[in-house]
Amino acid sequence: MKEFVVLDVIAASCAIHRTNGFVKKGEAEKSNSSFLYDHFCEGTAITVIDKDITLAKEVIDYLQGLGFKALERNLTEFERKTLGLVTSDTIDKTTLGIAASLPNVYLNKVNSDIWTDRERELGATSDYVGEASTRCNFDVTVEFMRFIPSTGSYLVTCSIDNKHIIKFFLPVPDINIKVGLQYNITGLVKPYTKNKHTGFKETMINRLKFTE
Repeated sequence: MKEFVVLDVIAASCAIHRTNGFVKKGEAEKSNSSFLYDHFCEGTAITVIDKDITLAKEVIDYLQGLGFKALERNLTEFERKTLGLVTSDTIDKTTLGIAASLPNVYLNKVNSDIWTDRERELGATSDYVGEASTRCNFDVTVEFMRFIPSTGSYLVTCSIDNKHIIKFFLPVPDINIKVGLQYNITGLVKPYTKNKHTGFKETMINRLKFTE
């Protein structure tokens, strides 16, 4: 079976992500893994630029760090396969599907790391806002969005006055907001509780409505 150089594969994956975003199988007519397979196995070449090669090296270096995590905990099956891929010199076509997802995995992890620092900054000043069990209006800035597979929705974290944390859930079809933008929202303030993981004061709302 033909082998492909790992750096070349990840660089091509980065080029596809740059032009196509990240599309899983079944989400659109053609997924990232299909583009990658066609590039290496069907002769349908994509254009790889220096930026893609640079990002590919960052992806490989970062994901090789999973080896250190393996010393602290058991890796998931996907993490084990990923570690095996990024520590190899070459791979065959059977692992192109995993390779196609790695730029997205890396960029999500980088964004998560950036958000952790930002959340810590907000947590130092955050206090409860609005009035518990009351419908209130807020001007918010979207800081971070994380998909929750178990609920099929996004947990959206916002800031108020650059110092208070407020959160709400949005179903996937309703996601038409963007990180960094400001919105005026109305929602029912849930009973106040500190975040059980961070200990920060944060306000959760539901029955959300965006106002013009």
